[in-house]
Amino acid sequence: MTYFLQQVVNGVAIGAQYALWCVGYGLVYQVLGLMHFAHGDTLIFAAFFASTLVLAGVPIWIALAAAMVLAAILAITIERTIYRPLMSRQQLFMAFIAAMAAGFVLRNLVQIFWGVQPRVFPEGILPSGSIHLGDVRITYLAMMNLGAALVVVVAFQAFLTRSRHGQAIIAVSQDRSTAELMGIRVNRIVALVYGLSGAIGMIGVFMYISNFRTITIGLGFVITLKAFIAAIIGGIGSIRGAVLGGMVLGILEAMITAYFSSTLLEATVVLCLIVFLLVRPTGIIGIKETVKL
Repeated sequence: MTYFLQQVVNGVAIGAQYALWCVGYGLVYQVLGLMHFAHGDTLIFAAFFASTLVLAGVPIWIALAAAMVLAAILAITIERTIYRPLMSRQQLFMAFIAAMAAGFVLRNLVQIFWGVQPRVFPEGILPSGSIHLGDVRITYLAMMNLGAALVVVVAFQAFLTRSRHGQAIIAVSQDRSTAELMGIRVNRIVALVYGLSGAIGMIGVFMYISNFRTITIGLGFVITLKAFIAAIIGGIGSIRGAVLGGMVLGILEAMITAYFSSTLLEATVVLCLIVFLLVRPTGIIGIKETVKL
């Protein structure tokens, strides 16, 4: 039983990272109905930039803030230059292809600027150590991961429900045409959504760096894949679904690694996703959309 509880703790710590990656990803889908497949590569480009600052002696918190700003700027730039022209012409499939192409471009830019070797961050970004609840070990990093995810998600939920811009985001996600008639500047709100997706996702990347210290070019695709799977599991377009989906995915991965084999991890997760889509395609707390004919 202790071993099982330890894997749950490990899974929750990983799931907190997935939740933050998924929040921004799901928000873009909720507002635009578009899979943001350049999401992970945007974050990794900013993470490599942060690594340059840290290795140059810049404090980690300043480097994180700079990376969040850069990730937001990159996401907004992709929306304005690639997604917006295609979406305005109702070319949804072309926007989907362009999203993947934008990810490849960012990946190649990382390779040009920083090379193909992994970037290693220095030790001690966050305090090490742990506490024990019985025989279950909970690291400080795990507690900080979970705490940071909860604070960010609660703050973001409050922003959506209590601020003018947050309510505008909700209005645009519900009915874009009506929002325009109400005087909401939809294009600005869409740009804000992309900027928030980059900034929030970057916090999740920082949590990943705090645990593993190393980033690679291929991590961008992994982030996008994990965010996509977590969004499907929890209910795409839902903030609560993003958190729940991230936690479920993290615990699932921890259990597969502990009781089966890490070599089967990705294949088993994708298989579980397929089964989930067959059984509950709207996600755990997703809402079925009704179409009036």
